[in-house]
Amino acid sequence: MNADTLQDIFEFIFAPLQYIALDGVPIDRADGKVLRCFPILSAWVADHMENVTLHGLKSNASPTCEVPAGELGTNIKNYGARDYARYKRYGYENRFPGSKPDGTHVKFRGLGLNLGQNVFHGLHRVSEADLYTPDMLHTVYLGLFKHMMDWIQAFLKKHGRLQAFDDVWKALPPYPEFLVPKNAYREVAQWQGKEMRNLGRCILGVLAMALRQAQSSQVIPFKHALGCVRALVDFSMMAQYRSHRSDTIAYIEHYLNQFHRIKGIFLEFPVTKCTLAKVDEQRREIRYQETQMSQPVAPSKRRRIRDDVPEEEHERHVDLIHRESHFNFIKIHLLSHLSDHLRQFGHIPMYSTEFGELTYKEQIKDGWRQSNKNDAVRQIVHSYSRQHPIRVRLLNLESRPR
Repeated sequence: MNADTLQDIFEFIFAPLQYIALDGVPIDRADGKVLRCFPILSAWVADHMENVTLHGLKSNASPTCEVPAGELGTNIKNYGARDYARYKRYGYENRFPGSKPDGTHVKFRGLGLNLGQNVFHGLHRVSEADLYTPDMLHTVYLGLFKHMMDWIQAFLKKHGRLQAFDDVWKALPPYPEFLVPKNAYREVAQWQGKEMRNLGRCILGVLAMALRQAQSSQVIPFKHALGCVRALVDFSMMAQYRSHRSDTIAYIEHYLNQFHRIKGIFLEFPVTKCTLAKVDEQRREIRYQETQMSQPVAPSKRRRIRDDVPEEEHERHVDLIHRESHFNFIKIHLLSHLSDHLRQFGHIPMYSTEFGELTYKEQIKDGWRQSNKNDAVRQIVHSYSRQHPIRVRLLNLESRPR
């Protein structure tokens, strides 16, 4: 029901665009001539979950290509582009209860597709696979950077360097356009996009200071951890460029390849909820085996067994985590499409969702605070419908020649 409602809403929104795409619309040119133009939908600026809903995909599926869920953590690009026209055709052929699917339905499910739920179906001259635009805010700053910080915190805790990291973090000096952190990273409950972008400017230096004077057994892990973080930070910095050439795109691909090559240093730290559940089950089994020891044991041997069990239990937990941990999540895969998008459509910042987030704050949150929380939707719409024209009028008055 939700999918059908969403489909009807977007058909209503796109109806004028469909008419224009067929017959065209006259548009005045600067030299006085009138041209018949055919505007089409070329991009949809949204985060990944919104694209998943609009394209009718599963949450771990790519809107661009047919990458399997088990290979999201790789940097392979030879997966075929999504053919939404084929999906639509097959969904139309199998929409009736009496139809007999030939196995293609199961295949499409394996590709992370929900048939018949793409709101962009039927738009003239529109390639649904090209509507997706890279989102630096939710993919990198609020996505991979947050994952990276969780990995770093666990890595530092394992090697006993967490306090050194916090000391350097709090001692960062002020600098123009740099927000100095006041609290340790783990003491902050929620991070915003601008704060995570600010974090990318200093995290490498702070981590390098925290990993100084390494022991002989820590040299290689520390080197790989710094290399992995440096590759991801350099990738994000290059992606923020307003213009690109072939060499800058080559740098972006190089940094991404380097990140994938050495990201295994953090493999034991991205633990999923499913893995944690297996660890808990394993712990319960060990406790159950301890209670089943019915044979009489000497007190000294009982104490020795009790001391050895935690160490054995820890080793079994670590082995299980190493077997189950992976990097197969969608946001790490979306980075592989960034260089192709740069070659085809241009720089990334113009598609950022940060502007929409700021507009949402102004249109919704401020109106909610000013309302009396009784029929708040009507008050929010009414308040913004008055404030916006007034601001537009003030801008027009300021731009008039004096």
